Amino acid sequence: MNEPIISTNPARCRDCYRCVRYCDVKAIRVHDGQAHVVPELCIFCGTCIRTCPQKAKDVQSSAPEIRQALNDGRKLIASVAPSAPAYFNFRHFSEMEAALKRLGFSVVEETALGAEMVGLAHREYIEKMPHSHPVITSSCPVIVNLIEKYHPDLIPHLAPIVSPMIAHGRVLAQKYGPDAYMVFIGPCIAKKMEIHDTALKGAVSAAMTFRGLANWLKQEGIVIESRDTSAEPSSSVDARLFPVEGGLIGTAGLNTDMLDSTMVVASGLETCRNILDDIRAGQLKASLVELMACAGGCINGPAMVDLPGGIYVARQKVIDYHRNRPAYQMPPRESWPDLSHTYTDKKEPIPEFSEREISDVLHKVNKYTKDDELNCGACGYSSCREKAVATLRGMAEVTMCIPYMRRRSESLRQVVMDVSPNSILILDQHLGIQDISPSAEHLFGCTLADVKGKHLSRLIPIYDDFVTVRDTGIPVIGKVRRLNDRLVAEQNIVKVEGQALLVAIMRDITEHEAEKQKFLELRSETLEKTREVVRKQMRVAHEIAHLLGETTAESKMIVSHLAKLLEEETTK
Repeated sequence: MNEPIISTNPARCRDCYRCVRYCDVKAIRVHDGQAHVVPELCIFCGTCIRTCPQKAKDVQSSAPEIRQALNDGRKLIASVAPSAPAYFNFRHFSEMEAALKRLGFSVVEETALGAEMVGLAHREYIEKMPHSHPVITSSCPVIVNLIEKYHPDLIPHLAPIVSPMIAHGRVLAQKYGPDAYMVFIGPCIAKKMEIHDTALKGAVSAAMTFRGLANWLKQEGIVIESRDTSAEPSSSVDARLFPVEGGLIGTAGLNTDMLDSTMVVASGLETCRNILDDIRAGQLKASLVELMACAGGCINGPAMVDLPGGIYVARQKVIDYHRNRPAYQMPPRESWPDLSHTYTDKKEPIPEFSEREISDVLHKVNKYTKDDELNCGACGYSSCREKAVATLRGMAEVTMCIPYMRRRSESLRQVVMDVSPNSILILDQHLGIQDISPSAEHLFGCTLADVKGKHLSRLIPIYDDFVTVRDTGIPVIGKVRRLNDRLVAEQNIVKVEGQALLVAIMRDITEHEAEKQKFLELRSETLEKTREVVRKQMRVAHEIAHLLGETTAESKMIVSHLAKLLEEETTK
């Protein structure tokens, strides 16, 4: 089994730590912000799958290997859990049988047969072997995992009896031969791990969830069709009630009176763990303790969470199915398969860390005294010290401390706001002022207290650029605008991705613009004066040229007259 039972989709896992908070055994390792299930620590209750808001946890699909077995010519045998009517809403088993045979299954039977054997085996065990301590039922694989991995000292309390799935798998193997491919179909994720347990391996080939089967039927276009069951005789077999609280005790024919102190029934991991503590402390005097990890029983298994209605609607469907079903034929006791089960201490050792090592981790998140340890649980751990130990174990990261990261983020933000020479404004989607930097307070001549929550128009009368950025998401970069009668600024306005916020960074260029205007006015004045000088010079040149022209003409006339006189004188 190479593919993990529960895997994480990294594209959807987003630093929320919700799975860590809800995991009863803290089997989630967070690395680089991604939460991954650690198989050696996991009890496969499916809580992380139920609680993940981003649906980032995926369950291993058995459909490919079942299809491959079908293609290889293997004979497919289906064992369908008693909680199936609550999921598929059928009233007669032949409806489910017909749908599965269309998928390629040769034989389809109810796991209730194995449940009946297991219930009676529990009764025989407590009657033939008197016990001075409570016997814990062994039908829920999550409870078995919990005891083997976290409470191995309570293994002697576990009934040495297999689960209904394994019991039925062994019955089917006797009936159809070892070459048949046994497929269990139910509401439980832990069954996928149970079939690979060393003490149980070989009884069942594959475990498919109801959800996995529903997806397969949908892909093949197969619908479970209703049939007339009015002629069916009613059933007196209690094993079909196995998936509800008290189902095993009822199947065993024991006292189901909820006020009977000799029989204890509990569901939900927190309640079950409390009972295990009571057993360890010697405070519980019951003969038989039926524990079911899922609140309400198997009808609320992790593969049942997408159903309409609640636990009691599912419970009613199972009860109605039980009342309207014919009894099945129980094989004689001597022909039953071996139902014995042995258990192993699978507890992972927790390394010891010194007080100095724990303190060093706490100091990294600014926790130096007891008062600094908020124990808020936001990281998923009940205390700061527990989270520090998890960090040392490689199960958690220092940055998972939400209050520390928030203070750090706010301090960095405040440093930027305080030291920036430019004015910074933070606005909400309605252009309400959320924060302004000290330089912005100086620029606009106000304090944050004066304007927080007020509209931007309180500072900037014309704010069309802000509206454009808010509505389009297109930033405004380096645009020079006059903010009011006395201020001119270079604007940079951006929309914060994923948040209804705008951030504006403004550089005051009022003095620069004033100097620029003075320069332009001086240049204009200088240009005008230059033009005036040129005009005067041209006028002078023109007058000089005019005078030179008159003098030249007179000289020419005089010279011409003199030449004429000399010529006349010569001819005389």
